[in-house]
Amino acid sequence: MSKPVFTTKSSTIHKVDYNEKEKTLEIEFRSGNMYRYYNVPPRMWKVFQLYIECEGSAGSFFNEYIKNQFTSEKLKSGAGEADD
Repeated sequence: MSKPVFTTKSSTIHKVDYNEKEKTLEIEFRSGNMYRYYNVPPRMWKVFQLYIECEGSAGSFFNEYIKNQFTSEKLKSGAGEADD
């Protein structure tokens, strides 16, 4: 993925990374689970990035605009049983 990787103060999301060329968004949750979301438009990433940088509710933004809106693939399972 491209750099930089953003860490968040979110209670559910630990790190996020976006690859503009491939339009993929990788999210690592505090549970340890990691997902890749496909065909995420650069504009969506920019808005999400603003939420992260301004310490807005990254988790709420993710749940409303990303979670069930884009095809995803689970990359890693964490130790926690949380449903990300």
